[in-house]
Amino acid sequence: MNSTYKKEIWYTLGFSVLLLMCGHSGLIFSAFPGLRDVMILGFPSQYLIPVGMGWIGLMVVVVVQAKLTNQLDDEIEAVNATSTTKGE
Repeated sequence: MNSTYKKEIWYTLGFSVLLLMCGHSGLIFSAFPGLRDVMILGFPSQYLIPVGMGWIGLMVVVVVQAKLTNQLDDEIEAVNATSTTKGE
């Protein structure tokens, strides 16, 4: 198997985990109820952290994922183009 395809599999698995962690960060407060009493900028932490991770965190992860996967697609196209010209 081509190394670029292996890299694509690892990117997919890694970003899936990151997206799940960002989207489900509110579960931290169920696991650690003592964190609920913390205030951040006047807002309760159990509201501010999940909203921040859900909006800003997901946006950052998706932008990085898009950039890396576009580069990976270019690598795959280059590999496929060289294998096609060698076959002729």
